This record gives sequence, C-alpha cells and structure tokens, in this order.
Amino acid sequence: MASNRKKGPLGSAVAVMSVGIEMAIAITVGYFIGNWIDGKLDTAPWFLLLFLALGSAAAFRGLWRTARKYWAGDDEGPGSV
Repeated sequence: MASNRKKGPLGSAVAVMSVGIEMAIAITVGYFIGNWIDGKLDTAPWFLLLFLALGSAAAFRGLWRTARKYWAGDDEGPGSV
C-alpha cells in the first residue's frame, strides 16, 4: 500500500539505483534461460539471442517506466505500481 508521505532524497536515490540492478537481473535471466534451452534443444545460439533480446527489452521497459514516473513528478516515486 502506498504511503502519502514523500520520499526523501535518500529514498529517491535508492529507488533510482535499483533500476540498474533490475536491468542486470533481467538481462542475466534472459541469458541463462536462452543458454539452458539451447543446451536442451541443441539450437545454439538462437534461443540465447532471443531471450537475451527479451531480457534487454524488459530491462529497458523498467528503465522507461521509472523515467516516466520521475518526468511526471509522481510523488510516490518509482516504487509505486
């Protein structure tokens, strides 16, 4: 549940820094899923490339979502959904 209080500068900084972690996790998960499927189906590197692209797209979608919240001046910051 979102609070009506504004986040301080530290809370906003932590929220923005978490975007980098979110991006790294999305790309890494895409890499490992694609690599695993390629190993099972012997289709290297096609599923690796596909899931790496999907992970990258998910990462940039998260970045875009966070940037839009800050551009809009949303008081709740990027942690709100």
